[in-house]
Formats: sequence, structure tokens, C-alpha cells
Amino acid sequence: MGINEVILISIFVLAIGACIGSFLNVAALRAISKESIVFPASKCPLCGEHIKWYDNIPVFSYFFTIKGKCRNCGEKVSIQYPLVESLTALIFFAVFFSFGFTLKTLLILILLCISIVITITDFKKNEIFDVHNWLLIVMAIITGLYFKGLENNSEVAIGLITGAILMEAVARLSYYLVKKKSSNNSEDSAVKEEEEETQEQNSEEEDIDINDYIEKNKRAFGEGDTYLAAASGALLGWQGLILAIAIAIVLQALCILPQFIIALYKQKHYRLLISLSAFIVLSIIYWVLANIFTLHLFVVFAIVIPLIYFAIDTITELKKTVNNEGFKAIPFGPALLFSTFVIFFFGSYIIKFLIKFIFV
Repeated sequence: MGINEVILISIFVLAIGACIGSFLNVAALRAISKESIVFPASKCPLCGEHIKWYDNIPVFSYFFTIKGKCRNCGEKVSIQYPLVESLTALIFFAVFFSFGFTLKTLLILILLCISIVITITDFKKNEIFDVHNWLLIVMAIITGLYFKGLENNSEVAIGLITGAILMEAVARLSYYLVKKKSSNNSEDSAVKEEEEETQEQNSEEEDIDINDYIEKNKRAFGEGDTYLAAASGALLGWQGLILAIAIAIVLQALCILPQFIIALYKQKHYRLLISLSAFIVLSIIYWVLANIFTLHLFVVFAIVIPLIYFAIDTITELKKTVNNEGFKAIPFGPALLFSTFVIFFFGSYIIKFLIKFIFV
């Protein structure tokens, strides 16, 4: 294949990916607004003016025709549109040139497209819709069977069941950490019951309140993450699932921790801040020393004992803080989906890295 053919195919694949990305934006946002993905035509959310075709060209129109604003009313258009379109185009490019015109490419791209839609709805509304969950699970099962072979169907089934049970157990047990303190005042309880009844009546029109959801369902996070873990297990197997969840937790912690520490300082939760910081510092010190030296037993105890103390104190103080100030939902789904595909594509390299540099 000559250089000209490669360039033409690359442009074609990128263009198709950008167009699919535009559709994924529509699918996600109209799932949230409960509108059809077909009708009505694209319109400005503020003034309702229909968008002309030349103002609806993926990526190009945002920067060169409408320049990020509605042509009719001047309302700013979310940067989400070109970002998702560009990301999808790059994903199509990378997958196509990795697997070519094959069934593998089709299966992987379908999985990734569903995952993008789920990521958008989870970030924007903390909600994963059932139709997207089931599409992801079905495609994960099909893809898992295709890559692993039909003779290894038990591995797909075990991974699916493990993901569902593990995430559901975590959701139920973690509820006792994130739940708010219950009121002992009977009048407050009565008022709360009346509010819950009103919210149930208006549930179809209002956004989901995560704190109300937690108290009503006795779980730390939504059922959507259970479905995602099941899909991840079907695709990766139970071993890959465990690694994907671990990586997702680390990724989310790295994103959340700086903001969380700043919030603790501003709210004067000094004891929790000290215990958490001490736990992190001691963990890093132990990992560094253990990878450089052969530690004597008394050195291990000298580090591990205070490490355990600060870990327990952090959990205790964290529980008090969360209970007193409520729970702010942070979607775990996007991190799990990202780590699932990282393991799917680069799992063997990651395992080698962990064995060589992390595990002592």
C-alpha cells in the first residue's frame, strides 16, 4: 500500500470516527433528556433554533463556522462536542490501524462507542441507563467469547458473575461508610418521609439526588457500576477484572486526592489530614526502602505498626467526616471503563511492570 492510499484511508477513518462521535454525543445527551435520537433535528438548547447542516460538521463547524456559539442567539456551545468527536476519531484511527478491516475491529469499536456514551451520562448526571448497560454486557460477552474462544466460555461466565457479585458486595458494605447520620428526632423523620413521598411522585421530572438514592437503596453507589463490572469481567476474565478495578481505584484516587486534601484543610479537619498524609508518606517510604534494601524485621515493624495505626485512624475520621457532611457522588464508571480497556490492550505489559517495579 502506497503512501497516498494510507493518507486517504487515514482521512476516511478519522472522518467516520468524528461522525460517529457526533452521534454518540446525541445518544448520550438525548438519553438524559429522554428524547428520541432521531427526531427532532439538532437544535440550540437555549433558543431552539435548528442547526444547519453546514454548522453541524463534526469538529470543523465548532471552530470554523459557528466558532463555539449558536449562530442565532449567541449561546456558547459546550466544548464537549468537539472533544468527544475528536476522541472518537482518534480511537477509530488507532483501532483500525491495529486490527485492520476485521471483525475484531468492529467488536472493539462497538464496545468503545457504548463506553463513551456511558462515560458522558455518568459524568453529566451520575447515571448509567439500563439500555446502555445491557448493550455493553452483551457486546462484552460476544467480544470475550470471540477473543478467548468458545471453548473458554466458562472463563467469560465466571468473570461476568464475579464482577456482578464483587461490585454489588462493595456497594452494600460501603454504604455504612458513606451514609449520613440518621436523625433521632421523630418530627424530622416524619418530615423526611413526606419529602421522600413527594420526590417519588416527581422522580420522572427531577434529577437523581445521590444522597436520597443511597438512603433509599442502602448502597454506596448506583447499580450501573455493578453492570459495568460484570461487563468488564466477561471481557477480561476474573483475574483481569480484579486488576482493572485496582487500577480504576488508583486512577480515581489520584484525581480526587488533591482536591480532597485541599477541602480538608479549608474545613479544618486537621486530624484526618494528618493521618491521611502520614499514611501516604509511610506507604511511599516503605515501598521505596523495600525495593532498595532487604529490610530487617524490626524496621518492617517500625514502619508497618504506625502505618496500620494511621490507616485505622484515617478510616475512622473519614467515616465521621462523611457522615457529618454528607456524601458527594464521584462517578466510578468512567475510571473502571478506562482501566478495563487499558488491561484489554496492554494487560501483559502492565503485569510485567507490576511484578518488576511494584511487588516486592
